[in-house]
Amino acid sequence: MLRREFLFATGAVGLSACTALPQSRKEPQYYPVKSSLDRVIKNVVGLRPYRTAGYRLEAETFDNKKIVHNYGHGGGGISLSWGTSSIATQLALESSPQSVAVVGSGVMGITCALILARQGVKVTVYAAEFPPHTTSNIAAALWLPTSYYDRKEVSEDFLAKDKQISRAALEGFYGYVNQPDYGVFWHDYHFLSHRLPKRKRELPGGNDLYPQYKVSTENNLFGYAYQEKMKSLMIDPSFYLQRIKLDAQISGATFQRKKFGSLQEVLSLKENVIINCTGLGAKDLFNDDKLLPVQGQLTLLLPQPEINYSYVAVDPNEFYYMFPRKGAIILGGTTIRNAYSTKPDEALSRKMVSAHANLASRL
Repeated sequence: MLRREFLFATGAVGLSACTALPQSRKEPQYYPVKSSLDRVIKNVVGLRPYRTAGYRLEAETFDNKKIVHNYGHGGGGISLSWGTSSIATQLALESSPQSVAVVGSGVMGITCALILARQGVKVTVYAAEFPPHTTSNIAAALWLPTSYYDRKEVSEDFLAKDKQISRAALEGFYGYVNQPDYGVFWHDYHFLSHRLPKRKRELPGGNDLYPQYKVSTENNLFGYAYQEKMKSLMIDPSFYLQRIKLDAQISGATFQRKKFGSLQEVLSLKENVIINCTGLGAKDLFNDDKLLPVQGQLTLLLPQPEINYSYVAVDPNEFYYMFPRKGAIILGGTTIRNAYSTKPDEALSRKMVSAHANLASRL
């Protein structure tokens, strides 16, 4: 399912009390986002590697090479990175190799490299581009694993394993919260809708992962009929990816620029164990017909240090989201399947700016 479909499907969920964060005595003051064209820094477009059958996390053998696949995370890549990468590295180390190659330098590739290097394994990351020039750098990066499978194509076994992977994934970020240079912090997240959900569903990973969860049907942000509010982690890719890449290098990982045009070029690497973190590139390299791009465009506004909340607001035919970062306010709300262009649409940007300005006026 895509992000818009998932966000409403998660509906009203009863969350047990969580003591991870102190309870606020009163509602915080929210300042309006200054959404105007003269505050636009730039527009960017990313292609989410969406896989209808969910991410691929398994090993296969080609001649004397072991390939461990860790790709196809759709709109949940950064959220899931510590979970699936931990399993991928375990699979890679089953044969106790002296060295491991990682192909791809998005969040999955760098996380795998960091895990391996910290265990003393000689690891080389091969990629055509490195942060800040990866698809992961364009991610909105709210911690909420969504938009990475079609419910009709996944089994109950996949969903059960995915729940445990999501829990492990969140755990991986806890050590970085409020640490200098990593860009990981708690904030207030709101899901907003004009419709009341018909049924309750469990949030990704389990309800206990979301501190201070609250459902309300009155006095909601922007006057929406239904609101889910919780504390959630925001991960700023512009800080986080550069920092964990540096951590991997400090731990001994090396990075080599190399572009792969075929499976044979991957298999020609000197390492006998290879972790495939090529994202959308796996569609051609490994002939994966379940993998497709989902285009998303973001508009970056000048930063507002006073903005410490985010939202996803669902309207009848559209949705909008706003996420705060130290370097910019992120505006978004697009998911277009099978669109390969990474050229920003200026008309779409104007529409986003106007829509978020309208929301801000109702605060």
